[in-house]
This record gives sequence, structure tokens and C-alpha cells, in this order.
Amino acid sequence: AMEARSAPALDAAAGPQQGRALLQCAVHAIQDGRWDDLTHLLQSHAPALQAARLRLERQALERHAARKAANWEVEDFTPSHLASAVDGKPRREKDAPGAEGTRHIDARHLSAATERPADSPPALRVRLGAFLAAVGRWADGAPWLAILAGQAIVVAAYAPAFMYEGYKMDDMVAIARNPNVVSEEFSLTELLRRDFWGLPMHGSGWTNKSFRPLTTLTFRWNYLLHGLDSSGFFIANIILHCLASMVIGHAAVSFVGLPGSWASLAAVLFGIHPVHTENVLYLVGRADVLAAIFGILALDLYSSFYCPPLPLLSTLSALKQKAWASSSVWLLPPLGLIVASGLCKETGFTLFAMFLLMELLDFVELHTTSARNGQKMSARQWRRTRWRGCLLAGTTLLTFLMRYRHTGGTTLNMSPQDNPISFESSRWVRMLSYAYLHGVYTRLLCWPQFLCYDYSMDAIPLVRTGLDCRLMLPLAAYVGFLSAVTVAIRAPPRYRRAALLSLALMVLPFIPASNILFPVGTVIGERLLYIPSAGFCLAFVVWLQRVFARIVIGAGMQKFTSQEANHTHLGNGAMHPTAKRVARVLSRDRRHDACVDAGVSKVASQPHQSPQTLRRIVIAAAIGAAGTTALMLRTLVRTRVWESSESLYINDGQLQPKSSKVQFNLGITYMQSQDWDLAVEALVRCAWADPLSSLPFYRIGQIEILRGRFDTAEQYLAAAIDKFGASLMVRDEEVFHDLAVAMFQNGKHEQAEMRLRVALQMNPDFAKGWNNLACCLVSRNMHDAARASRKAVSLAPENPQYWANLALLAQHTGDPATASGAWRRATELWPAVPEPRDCTWEFAPAG
Repeated sequence: AMEARSAPALDAAAGPQQGRALLQCAVHAIQDGRWDDLTHLLQSHAPALQAARLRLERQALERHAARKAANWEVEDFTPSHLASAVDGKPRREKDAPGAEGTRHIDARHLSAATERPADSPPALRVRLGAFLAAVGRWADGAPWLAILAGQAIVVAAYAPAFMYEGYKMDDMVAIARNPNVVSEEFSLTELLRRDFWGLPMHGSGWTNKSFRPLTTLTFRWNYLLHGLDSSGFFIANIILHCLASMVIGHAAVSFVGLPGSWASLAAVLFGIHPVHTENVLYLVGRADVLAAIFGILALDLYSSFYCPPLPLLSTLSALKQKAWASSSVWLLPPLGLIVASGLCKETGFTLFAMFLLMELLDFVELHTTSARNGQKMSARQWRRTRWRGCLLAGTTLLTFLMRYRHTGGTTLNMSPQDNPISFESSRWVRMLSYAYLHGVYTRLLCWPQFLCYDYSMDAIPLVRTGLDCRLMLPLAAYVGFLSAVTVAIRAPPRYRRAALLSLALMVLPFIPASNILFPVGTVIGERLLYIPSAGFCLAFVVWLQRVFARIVIGAGMQKFTSQEANHTHLGNGAMHPTAKRVARVLSRDRRHDACVDAGVSKVASQPHQSPQTLRRIVIAAAIGAAGTTALMLRTLVRTRVWESSESLYINDGQLQPKSSKVQFNLGITYMQSQDWDLAVEALVRCAWADPLSSLPFYRIGQIEILRGRFDTAEQYLAAAIDKFGASLMVRDEEVFHDLAVAMFQNGKHEQAEMRLRVALQMNPDFAKGWNNLACCLVSRNMHDAARASRKAVSLAPENPQYWANLALLAQHTGDPATASGAWRRATELWPAVPEPRDCTWEFAPAG
């Protein structure tokens, strides 16, 4: 019936109710992209829409005057003010347009305030809410400044680390012993042919093909600036982490589409997440930090060039690419940054898939919008999208092929100590155990209360049955993730794209560490969550912003929406025909989302909000501040733990009694401080957790030698020979040598000599072995002993004890000239060297 009426007749009958219905229909048409309906509506009902717009503007002015008077009453309420308001004073506003209506509204509002004074928020809370709203508007207008200001919290969490010194675990191998870092002359050829640990990638030696030349290059720059002073490496890592936090904040604006206030929150949450302490304070964790910086920058550039975000622009125009970025030449910067990310750490290469996902999401949204409007997608735009997709797929494949050709493939020479799950014969047990690891990783992201630098062996026992209650953890992780994806898909377009991209950024970089495609060389590595945690923080902030809009702003819009709905009904209770058409097109949830989004824009743009809204802002800010403070304090406590190797090993050793590596490092720490009993207890726990490793037995044997218990030392050292060794940590010749020392002290001279000769066959340049072989041969063949002593002196001419032993043996073999020269050399090196009466053995536990 409405369509049949002529436009002039409809405009003549236009009243407040119909005007509101027409405006609502126009707003909904804009939000849904129904441009044909909008054009028809504007052409047919222009006078009615103009009259409705004028009425709404007048009503807005009246509401603003009422709200201003209400704020004045809450802050400075006195009986005189009440009388003045009721009488319409001050009189100078009496003749103003709308003053009469304003006077009645003020009196009604103030009478309600006097009847229910408890419902009015305190003035301090209102002022604080107004201040927070002003800060939010400033952050939205200057996102970079807000993100930069938020880094003060990140720096505060890591402030103690600016004074830290010392290398931990693999830091010595990757930095202090890496020829690409510490060599006098830098060689680009050597940088490209050695792996991250400084080992040749091609040859018979051990290597895991970790090709990360850009990370090694930054270590080299640190070395050129301050040498091996480790404090400089810590400072550089903290600065890089802050930079990564700022890049994440910028991605929240340009890649996800959040306003500046929420983007700064995402940057702070990422910067103070406790799981990142290992990446910042474990120097080799710089690889993940650099990969995140380059990778997220690549996503920012690609999003800006080709796939701008939707959250702030939900119309069809937001899906159109920029004219100056239509050329494929602009693919080069983001693709180059992805390659740089992968050359910092291999995880960066997984971000190629994010480009394809952005193109897919935008294509689906564009196709859906075009179909809704009855239009066909532009052939030119479809051709460009298809061309970019082919280029991305081809570049990804070419990059992987080039890396494979350069490194010769990635080999994982793992031991059961690295990943015991991969050595389990039952495929079912492996699947259940790997699933449990996914739950542990999720727990580290959501609740980082328990942190440790290692989770090897019995720290995470194998899951052998589907009835194990621990499987509730991965079940919760999988259900939570699928629920998040479902909610994201059903969300409005502006939230759908942001949530899906954030979730993808959380999952895709984690795939190489998930043991799904191939087993990895660690059970749980907190540092592997650096890039996935960026997606987690972005997804969390997107969800938080939507919850904030619904609860804080949406509650204040419910009364407005109910009033608007009432105005869409006619006097006899029937719904206006225009409103019926709107209701058929839009569901109630979509209308509510539209009102919520409108409310968010109102809070961001208006300098004055109602006291109730300001109160909710204060409550939300208090909850956010409490959560941020808790995360910062947890990070600060964990930063204190990483102060030195000793503090780290002792703290985590007490928390993780079933990790073989943690207990071994704890035992070594006590061994260095000569707390023999505590050292043996820790090493025994290590042996129980990993009975196949030779390291705990070897170290206990050394401790027993130092304590003079040679029988027990021989038992442990003999057991160490029969077990699995770790040549990167302790050389095999050292084990045979120490066993020979214990056997010699137990009177087993021939067996000791045999063990020493085996050690020298393993390493002919083993100076300590030659010296002790000389002492072992003294009672049997003095001339052989002298020859062995000469060999030790030639290998280690700076050792005065070797010269003293040579002087003694040369004197007993009738060579006074050699004896005199050797003694003179010994006194030059050590003037207080005691005159030897017997050949002196050397026993120095290997580091």
C-alpha cells in the first residue's frame, strides 16, 4: 500500500512517527549496503526525511541542554540551585529557543534526583569518567603517540634487565662461540654457509639447518659495538621487544581496524605478556622478536595497499583498493619483509598464508555485498585479485624451494631428551600426547601463571589412554577455538574480518611448533609463542571492544532503541509499513549491533556523556587496569628470575622437579658452589627423569672424585660410558679420562691406562689426557712417561704444572738439560710453583 501512494501525498501525511521510520530505513540500508533501496528512498521521500532531520536536530539540542543541566546538578547540587532550576533561572536563558522545554525537563530530572539520590553517581567518578573518555578520544586521534606512551609500562616490566649480564645455556654457542659473531673479519660467505649456531650446514658434522642469518647479523652488530659485554645484548633485546609491541599496536589499527585507544591496549598487553620473558631475556630468543617485527610490518603494508580493514568502514567503498596501490609492484615491500622475517626465524615464512587469507576474506565479503545489491563484481577487480593470489602462491613456493636448495633440507637430529614423544612407538599415544601439548600452549597464553624454561622428559608425561583427565585441557582449547571462529563468522562484517585475521595470526605461525606436520626438537617452548601471542592479544582486544560496546555503551542505548521502536508504531498500535519492511530485512541482533556501533561512535566523538555511561567507563577502566597490573607484576617477577643463570636454575629447579634438563642445570649450579649434597640430590632426580642420559651419572662421578669417594665415582662413571651422551655439552674423552682417574686411585692402573688411551684416540690433542697418561706410566715405563709429558707440554705450553712434571721425569730419565729448561719455564709461568716430588695428576671438571 505504501509503494502505491504517491510521494507528495506521503510527504503531506508525514509525521514524527513516519519520519523516524524513514530515517531508520535509510540507516539500515546504508549499513547493509543496499544502495538501490537508499536511492529510491531519498528520491521518493526527500521532504519527509528533511522534516524528520530537522525535528531530530531540535530534539538533540533539547537533550543536550537537559544533560548539561543534569551534570551541573550532580556536581553542584544545593537547595538554591534546585529552586533556580525549577523557576527556570537564570532568567537570561528563558527566551532562548527550547528554553521552556528545557526548564520542564530539568525540573523533572532534578525531582527524580531528589527522590532517589542513591542512584546518582558521585561527582568524582563522573569527572574521572569524563577524563578517561577524553583520554580515549586523544588516543583515537593520535594512535602512534598513545602506543608509544604505553611502552612505558613495557619498559617498567623489564626495567631490571637493563643491568643484567651473563650468558645462559645456548647463548654461549650462538654468540660467544659463533665465528660469524666474534671473528675479526666478517665474511658474508661464512654467514650464508653456517647455521644459527655457527656450525657448517654442509658436511659430516652435526647441524639442524637453522638458517637465520639476519638474527646472527644483529648479534654481530652488538659485538662490534661493545664486544662480548652481555648487558648490551639484553638492552638491545628489550628495545626490539618494545619495537615489536609498537608494531603490534600499529597492526591493530591498520591490519585489524581498531581505534587508537584499543590499539594501544593491544600493544601493552602484548608487551607485558609474561610468556615473552624467555624471548627477551634468553638472548637467542631475539630470532622470534625480529621475525615478528618484519612479519607484522609486512601484514601492515599489504593491508594498507590492497586489503584495508573493515571495522571502521562497513560500506562497499571500504572494500575497494587504493588507486595508487593497484599495481603489482607494491607487492614487493610486503613480500620482501616476509622473506626477511623467515631469515630471522623459519616461523616467519608461515605469514605468507596471511596474505592469501586477507584476499579470500575480502573477496567473500565483496561477493556477498555485490550479490545482496543485485550487482556483479567488477571483472577488473576480480582479475586483479586473482593475479595477486597467483603471485603470492608462486612467491611462496619459490621461497621454500630456494631455502631448501640452499640449506639442503632441514634435518632434525633429535634425541629422546629433546622430544621423547616422537620416539614413542604407539601412534595413538603420540597423537594424545601432542594434543595435550596444544592444551599446555593454550594455558600459557590464557593463564601464564606457571612458567619454566624447559619441559623435557617427565615434566609432561605421555598420555597413554583417552580416559586421561589431562585431555580436558586440549578439549577446552579446541572447543574454545572453534567457538571463537563460530562467533567471529556470525559477527557483523566489521568484527568478522578482524576476529578471523587475529585468530589466523594466532594459529598459522604455531603450526610448525605443533608437531602436526613434523616433530620438533622441543616438548614445550615458551619462546615459540611469540608471534602466536600477537594474534591472541589482537583477538582478545577485538572481543573486549565488542563486549565493551555491548555492555558499557549498549546498555545506555537500550532506552534509546526502545523509544525509537515505539515511534515506529502508528497510533492504533500497528507497525508502520516502512518499519515492517526494515524488520523483514534486518534481524533483531543486527539492529542491536548497529545501535551498539552507533553508541561507540558517540562515546568517541562527543565530549559530554551521561553520568551512567561515564560510571561504566570508570568501572571498565578499573577492571582493565587491575588486569594490566597483574600481568605487569607477573612479568616483573619472571624478569627477576632471569637475572642470572644461578637464579634461573634454582627457581625453576624447585618448580620443575621432573624435568631432566632443569634438574641437571640445578645440580651443576650447586656443584659450582660446592654444595655437594644438594648437587647430588638434583642430579639423582635428573637420572630418574632421564635414565638413558650419561650426563647426571658423569657429574655425580666427578663430585665423588672431588669428595674423595673413588669407589662410588668409578661406579657412576662406568655407568655414564654405557649411556647416551651429549657431545655438544661434554666431550666423550672427558668421561673416559675421569673414569681413568677414579680407577687409578682405586689401584686399577692397567685399566686406567687403557681408558686414557681410548680418550686420546678420540682426541689426540687432549693435553690433560697426555699429562695424566704420563703420570699413569711412571711406575711402568719412565721413558714412555717422559714422551707423554713432552706431548702435553707441546699442546699446552702455558700450563706450569705440565712443565714441572716434565722437569721431574726428565731428571729421572737422565736428561738434566731438559729438566733444567722445563723447570725454568715452569717458574716463569708461576713463580710460586712447588717443586714436584711425584708426577702430579690434573683433574679439572669440564665446564
